[in-house]
Amino acid sequence: MVTATAVREGKGNNIVKEKYMKENLTELVAVRLFKDNDKYNSDVFVSVNCNNYLIRRGETVMVPLFIKKELDRAELQRKRAEYYRDEGWKQSLIVQEGK
Repeated sequence: MVTATAVREGKGNNIVKEKYMKENLTELVAVRLFKDNDKYNSDVFVSVNCNNYLIRRGETVMVPLFIKKELDRAELQRKRAEYYRDEGWKQSLIVQEGK
């Protein structure tokens, strides 16, 4: 049996590592998405390799780990876009004024 530590350290053969990673990514985890009465009130559609999920906001639901990771990636991307929209343009002005 290959453990998560062995996979991270690169021990074990590739077939066993791939099997462990697939099993680990399909493990169910709890997710609760923020809900309000304005922008964040509709359900969230997530699709990864033809695995489609419609996740209700404001409720705790069980989803596979790979869906949770995709939700986390989307949230990080949203935060980055928000930062560059609000703060990033200020940095470009500072650089241009310094010329």
